[in-house]
Amino acid sequence: MVAVPGRLQSAFTAGELDPLLEERTELKYFRTGANRMENVVTIPQGGFTLRGGLVDIGQVDSTAERIFGFRASDGSAYDLVFAGGKMEAWSATAKLQTVTISSLTAGMLPKLNQAQLLDTMLLFHQDLKPQRIKHAGPTSWSRDDAPLEAIPSYDYGGPIGGGSYTNGVAAVWRLEFVGLTSGTSIFTLTVSQQETVSLSYNSDMTVLAAAIQAAILDLPNVASGATAVSASGGAGGTKINITFSGTGNEGDGWAVSGTVINKADAAILAAKTTAGVAPGEDVISADRGWPRCGAFYNQRLLLGGFKSLPNAWMFSLQGDYYNYDERFTGANGPALIPMDVEGGEAIEQLVPSRNLAIFTNSAEYWIAERGLDRTEPPNHVQSGERGVKAGVPVVKNEGALNFVSSTGSVIGEFRYTDVEGNFVSRDISLLASHLVEDVKDQAMRRAEKSTSGNLNGVVLEDGSARLGIFLREQDITAFSRMTSDSATFKAVCANGRNEMSWIVERPSGRRLERLTTGYLLDEVMTFSYGSPQTSISGLSQFEGREIWVIGDDNVLGPYTVASGAITLDYGVTTGYLGTWSPPKVTLLPPPRDVAPNVVVKRPIRIPTAKISVLDTTSLAVAINDGPLKSVGLFRYGLKADVPELQQGVTGTLSIAGLTGFHEEPKLTLSQLRPGKLTIRSVTPEPAF
Repeated sequence: MVAVPGRLQSAFTAGELDPLLEERTELKYFRTGANRMENVVTIPQGGFTLRGGLVDIGQVDSTAERIFGFRASDGSAYDLVFAGGKMEAWSATAKLQTVTISSLTAGMLPKLNQAQLLDTMLLFHQDLKPQRIKHAGPTSWSRDDAPLEAIPSYDYGGPIGGGSYTNGVAAVWRLEFVGLTSGTSIFTLTVSQQETVSLSYNSDMTVLAAAIQAAILDLPNVASGATAVSASGGAGGTKINITFSGTGNEGDGWAVSGTVINKADAAILAAKTTAGVAPGEDVISADRGWPRCGAFYNQRLLLGGFKSLPNAWMFSLQGDYYNYDERFTGANGPALIPMDVEGGEAIEQLVPSRNLAIFTNSAEYWIAERGLDRTEPPNHVQSGERGVKAGVPVVKNEGALNFVSSTGSVIGEFRYTDVEGNFVSRDISLLASHLVEDVKDQAMRRAEKSTSGNLNGVVLEDGSARLGIFLREQDITAFSRMTSDSATFKAVCANGRNEMSWIVERPSGRRLERLTTGYLLDEVMTFSYGSPQTSISGLSQFEGREIWVIGDDNVLGPYTVASGAITLDYGVTTGYLGTWSPPKVTLLPPPRDVAPNVVVKRPIRIPTAKISVLDTTSLAVAINDGPLKSVGLFRYGLKADVPELQQGVTGTLSIAGLTGFHEEPKLTLSQLRPGKLTIRSVTPEPAF
């Protein structure tokens, strides 16, 4: 008998593909994609396997909406769960402490941002004064207002309520003339690097002041209103006061010096007697609002996206994270930096990377200079025009930054390339655009093994969840769906232990759960008894719901919880229990190409298939969305003296008897009961 040919698919590295791609058989991704991938993750080496299970850690506040990982200076790691008016600190197994944050409302949580350094985390929102959370031990958490000092002043055109600012102070410099000869000595003045015309010294200070005033007003950097007067008030003396008053001369950015040209034993001494203060008000305040975001970078604290000045950011004195006193005029001093961008563009994220990256709601930028220098304006280089969605973290992946676009429907990659000599912003969710719609949160867990990829957890506004496997050097970007019994996902983070934690809405309330490799169930609760037990109690959170039990490596169930307890078919000593959400992988329809640009478009069927499995204990298949049928893995059944999950099958299974013609026939792989499942390859054998 002649073997039936089929199309071998041993890689699923493109993940679930958008329905628009089902006819794009010429794409290389068509051969590595699937019509649907649910509750599975791609194996970079080939095939796919079950995702990890969600282990229940405990119940969180009913308004909990955000979760941030915290890695302390001593290496300990925590999950910080934020709800309206509070923060909960969680260890690997339990809640440690609740900290009150009365100014944090539930409405702020979706756009809440954070920055962490050592044992300090700062929280940011445009309507929240920056909050500081300090860690002094597992159960020693505290909160206060971030102690920001000497906030820069900014002229908003007048105070709230109208009128003009009255707090401006003109800078005053005093010149003292020593050893000059009236009528013969010639000198020049330099005002902030601009030199005046040559002036003749006159011992009459009123005459000299008039000449000096005319000379400095002739400089291009001095506006009208600046004055020079005799310090003595009359003709006598040797001193002149220069006052930088008038519109355009505000502030303290003046430097004055004098040089005698034709007399070696004469000098002009210059001293600032009054520091200038520009009229205005604090750039951030209770009246003007607060920064949207911040970051620790270059031994400074950066704040940006101010509510009333959204296109600006500022950095602190180097080595003094909370000091923004602009009287420090050296390179290490603080500065306020308004960006030259279009109106309505707001800074949403400041992200330290190869260079400092700035993400606004309209575009992506990077700072060309590695260090921050008060004396040199930073060069903002635009690399993309997608912008980022407010409140959604930018995560790091293999040297790049992954961000969610301002529309919430694109996951972009911000990566430096030597070819371009620039950062490049590109769409990496294009092949699965139908899965990435209105994202509200994301996190990236580093690869658990050297041969695996990074895991991207994504939460959508409708409560759905997605998983993405990234190994960009091998061109692996595979998105899949994550579903769980009665679950609505609220938030996700990756903590310092490289664990992915989720806030999940369950029938029993909101829970903190962790995605953990090796578990077959969700909402996992573990148990251990000294002797075999048939009754398990304390299950009130599952009341009236169906659960499964993995006991002593056997799969038991399903059971419906009544009065917080279940009775097993036989006694078990150790294991875990929880709800189960089956995997589902539907292959793309077989290509119809019979020659270049020639296809056969008629109903066909897939009567047989070859499925290569690895250490698998449960498998079911279906064709054309029909009912699932269990695949017999053992010719003579399970061994009686070996636990079920220790009898995994490795090899190629031949599936026959699949019936039904269809315009687009699709083979589905799933399970009818929990068990181990790893698929190395699938070979549908269609009949045309």
